[in-house]
Amino acid sequence: MTELQLDILLIDTHPGLHEETLLSLVISSVLLILLRPDQQDYEGTGVTVRVAKGLQVPRMMLVVNKTPPTLDPEAVKQKVESAYGCRVATVLPHCHEMMHLASEGLFVLRYPDHPLTAQYEHIAADLVG
Repeated sequence: MTELQLDILLIDTHPGLHEETLLSLVISSVLLILLRPDQQDYEGTGVTVRVAKGLQVPRMMLVVNKTPPTLDPEAVKQKVESAYGCRVATVLPHCHEMMHLASEGLFVLRYPDHPLTAQYEHIAADLVG
């Protein structure tokens, strides 16, 4: 990263433990895992967290994504932190505007004043800091 003068390099891998995921874990200084609040994601995340801890990834954070409005974000955060022994950077709500955008642009540019944009900015600052 020094040669390229990068502040951060973000690698988005497929869910699960594949060769590229394992290689990314080995070289990571910070691991950010996104998961949804459902049982399938909880199980897969548990495996990834255990492997990352075994590989001694220096920093690990979780982001819970697409949380339904019926769930209390603070309760979700506490449950996930307790289950994995990792800090939850934030709990993101399900967002209709995001779904309507349908990958036709950057959410934070289209909706700069949206509460979700502020949460993304918080995650970015947390990754750099």
